[in-house]
Amino acid sequence: MKRLFLFFVAIFCAFTLSAAQPYGVAHGPYLQELTETGVTVAFVTSAPGFSCIELRSPDGSVSAHYTVRNGLRDAANTMNTVRLEGLSPATRYAYRIVTQEVLRFEPYDIRLGDTVRSPWYAFRTADPEAEGGSLFIVSDIHGDSAKLGRLLDRADWSTCTAFFYNGDMVNYMNDDTTMFRVVVDPSVHRFATSIPFEVVRGNHETRGDRARRFLELFPRQDDRIYGVFRRGDVMVVMLDCGEDKADTTRVYAGFNDFDAYRTEQAEWLARVVRTKEFRQARYRIVVCHIPTVPAARESYLDHGMRDLYRKMLPVLNRAKIDLMVSGHLHRFSYREPDEERLFPVVINSNRSATRLDLEANRIRVRTFDVDGQLLLDRVLE
Repeated sequence: MKRLFLFFVAIFCAFTLSAAQPYGVAHGPYLQELTETGVTVAFVTSAPGFSCIELRSPDGSVSAHYTVRNGLRDAANTMNTVRLEGLSPATRYAYRIVTQEVLRFEPYDIRLGDTVRSPWYAFRTADPEAEGGSLFIVSDIHGDSAKLGRLLDRADWSTCTAFFYNGDMVNYMNDDTTMFRVVVDPSVHRFATSIPFEVVRGNHETRGDRARRFLELFPRQDDRIYGVFRRGDVMVVMLDCGEDKADTTRVYAGFNDFDAYRTEQAEWLARVVRTKEFRQARYRIVVCHIPTVPAARESYLDHGMRDLYRKMLPVLNRAKIDLMVSGHLHRFSYREPDEERLFPVVINSNRSATRLDLEANRIRVRTFDVDGQLLLDRVLE
């Protein structure tokens, strides 16, 4: 009886503490898909709310921006993504979150609570004339946010201009908070309120019921997880590798169709590499969780790697890319170009990250581990 009493007391205390928490922003803001004329601001509120972004332009004017779907502004939600468009290239803007708690949401009875305003943050739209940059690329964090923090610090993140999280940042997509704790929060703490990061999906991000919500967390205007990142003369192609095992593997329960997805992606890639933007880029980088190298063994565990190799490699060879950065294998290696693969590949381990410094037609590649040991220091010309 005493144990039962203590149990109910604990539940009551937890409920009381939860109820006492003030309404506000729980995660973010973090920027996504920044271009020359727009950016997406994402954030999560601690309870359902009605939110907007106030944007301050260089002339000092302030405008409010909402997400509107079919005539309705988003309301009574916690996950928020607001797209800001019509901006000027290479221009600094300030923004803040304005959100009001929704206490009751009935057809003719809507009651609102406190209004919260975040501090002002700032970002700069992409510069079409920019040259080079410094890229941070990491993968296989598998839920260890402290490891991500150490690798960001080893890379001198404050001097990086772009960040790529190249898959398997979490073990599974089976809850709403792990990705925020592991990826979003450490990034917001350092840079993500002003510089976006790109999340390139790995095979582990395809697992779990929340995997189908990936684009809610990391939205893209074309609703594709794969895509391109362009900053001035830098073009980064981000490939979505899919699962590493065959679609027919029993544990997938018939839910997967990645063979067809990789075919669709290869057709898209063939179109991308023919574009003027790609052909005129000075630096051409590919970021993909699973590397396009021959599979280590002929088994169901390597099906995805073989399929990726067969479908993507011919297109990439014709495209004359400078470098691919991957992960997945949990051991570091650097692969020189060979007769079958005409470009080098850096494969990060589950304890390393790579920094690319692009300048004067050269790419300096440095890979280091969590202890600061330099695993690779090479210049590609």
